[in-house]
Amino acid sequence: MSPTALDALRARIQRTLNVAQRQTAEGFTQSHVLDDGMRHSYSVTGVKSPEQLEDELLVLFVWVWSLKDHLKRAYRANKLDPKLVDEAVNGSDRLQYIADIANRAKHGDGRESRSGRFATLVDVRIALPQTALSSITFGANTVGIDVCKPEEVTLRASVQPQGTAPLDAFAVLTEGISVWETQVLSRITPNRTP
Repeated sequence: MSPTALDALRARIQRTLNVAQRQTAEGFTQSHVLDDGMRHSYSVTGVKSPEQLEDELLVLFVWVWSLKDHLKRAYRANKLDPKLVDEAVNGSDRLQYIADIANRAKHGDGRESRSGRFATLVDVRIALPQTALSSITFGANTVGIDVCKPEEVTLRASVQPQGTAPLDAFAVLTEGISVWETQVLSRITPNRTP
């Protein structure tokens, strides 16, 4: 794999991370059936839905983990032992958690775990502080929320390894990317930026 191709992949990962961190979107509607059997709809404008955030994060986990195979090819092309890539993964619980989530997203099951802790993506949500809202309207069975300051909305998601406390998903991804950059890519692309 050429340095140019690696740079393009690194840039794609960075763009995907930027999209996942961006709060702004057209909006979304959700319906819920209350205990009394009545259906209530909630419409939110100006911000992404938790489902959209989850989709974006899963794509990012897959891209970050997929970098491993490209790095191994680049190591071979540069006459380096590709086992060094696996050693970096084995030394990073964050990359192992990324592997668990990416593999579950790609293959649909969690029977195997690179980390041994079967890490999952959980608790994907958005927090809408009152200062971010321009209006809330109530109807008989509807609530409308207009977000005028999406930059004040907090996007949250956690990585949950079995038997340990949850970790911030954005931090896990950022730390995993950092391991690729500092411990693996630095051997074959010194002083290159995406």
